[in-house]
Amino acid sequence: MLEFRDVSFAFAGRRASTEVLDHVSFACPDNEITAVVGPSGCGKSTLLSLAAGLRRPSGGVILVDGHAVAGPDRSLGMLFQHSTLLPWRSVEENVALGLEIRGIARGERQAKARALIRQYGLGGFERKFPHALSGGMQKRAGLIQLLAVEPQTLLLDEPFAALDAQTRLVIEDEVVKICRAGRRTALLVTHDIAEAISMADRVVVLTKRPASVKAIFEIPLSRQAASVAEVQAMVEFTAYFRRIWDALEVSVPILSDTAS
Repeated sequence: MLEFRDVSFAFAGRRASTEVLDHVSFACPDNEITAVVGPSGCGKSTLLSLAAGLRRPSGGVILVDGHAVAGPDRSLGMLFQHSTLLPWRSVEENVALGLEIRGIARGERQAKARALIRQYGLGGFERKFPHALSGGMQKRAGLIQLLAVEPQTLLLDEPFAALDAQTRLVIEDEVVKICRAGRRTALLVTHDIAEAISMADRVVVLTKRPASVKAIFEIPLSRQAASVAEVQAMVEFTAYFRRIWDALEVSVPILSDTAS
């Protein structure tokens, strides 16, 4: 289980600090997907960097299986919004990078990388470089790279935002299936309410910055349907969307067409 207990965070400045998170508490149960939504700039991605041990909270504690996070943890793996593939390495070399860093022998890491590449639909592209791949293929290669090191918990920082609509649905389905089949825990940060409802077992709604937890919705739909698209066709989907939208309290300023 990944758990945030009374977590606060502030960026230190020369004259004053900027509060980002304010006593945030929620849990991501084992073998389930938890999504976090909130107003732009409220600190959603900061939550992931804290969970990954890349930053330390100003207050409170983050626990993984009951142990406080004090730095990067091998049981957690992070997938970012933008591609992190190294342009001078082939798909196979990128997938094997984490294994190489961990000191796995060359033959073993090559065999594992090739098997995963075939398993997740990139067979035949082992020797290609990232510039030769479509956006969806790059995202799939990044996901395979993450799975190669076998993290038990996936931290997903808006990883589908740059994809076209069709590819996005395909990759979302793959991630859900990977989490279910491998009994993995996932924490997904997204601006997309539909994505959150379609993929997650629960949706945590944050307030504007400094963010605190506004509401938590338990959502069973992704376990009742065969795909993300099927979830979005369900009658219950619309009801959840309205409830989460109302909880977000998003307001957009109306610009006047007359000079002030």
